[in-house]
Amino acid sequence: MAGEPEVFGTKGSVGVVVIHEVFGRDDYVRSVGQQLAAAGFPTAVVDLYNGASAKTLDEAFALRGQLTESAVLETLEEGREAVARRLVPRARVGTLGFCMGGGYALLGACRRRFDFAVDFYGRIDQANDVDGLTGPVLCLLASEDARITPWAFAELLPAAMRTKKRVTLELYPGVQHAFHHPGQERYNAAAAADAWRRTLTFLEEQRAPVRSVK
Repeated sequence: MAGEPEVFGTKGSVGVVVIHEVFGRDDYVRSVGQQLAAAGFPTAVVDLYNGASAKTLDEAFALRGQLTESAVLETLEEGREAVARRLVPRARVGTLGFCMGGGYALLGACRRRFDFAVDFYGRIDQANDVDGLTGPVLCLLASEDARITPWAFAELLPAAMRTKKRVTLELYPGVQHAFHHPGQERYNAAAAADAWRRTLTFLEEQRAPVRSVK
């Protein structure tokens, strides 16, 4: 049914709720879920637009404008429940998203008890929300991203320092927003490959018990 999470993989000890870009759940974000599952991390790829998708930025912004924070968080919880059914007992579940989805991945980790988050060039409205984090965050950023990267260094990182949260910022010089998306004009193969490597390393680290940062 449209809008339900699409789940990939099984029997993992670390699960990931994957959140799409502003255009909606598409083959790109599905491929991310499939790649994570193939690497041993079962995923639930959620659909914030309940089956709708956009072909233009205007359409995408119109769909995004219909979202509410409460509905997004509910969808993330549905994703958590869906992937949890594929995991071993006491497994960890976190979030991962791109652009708009990266911001919601971070928001979900701040507002709900997700165990970690991977944020590809996304932001939240209130950086101090990181006080609600219960696990680590990996942010993957482009140096030529005027909206996201300055915010991350000027607001997110200081907020993490004040609240003593584990937030790691990885900056890719000379690349632009959405550098991970193949086929897009701003795609950068070297940066995308390195960001993916760091993502898998970060997820692998979540298998071992870590001391809570709360």
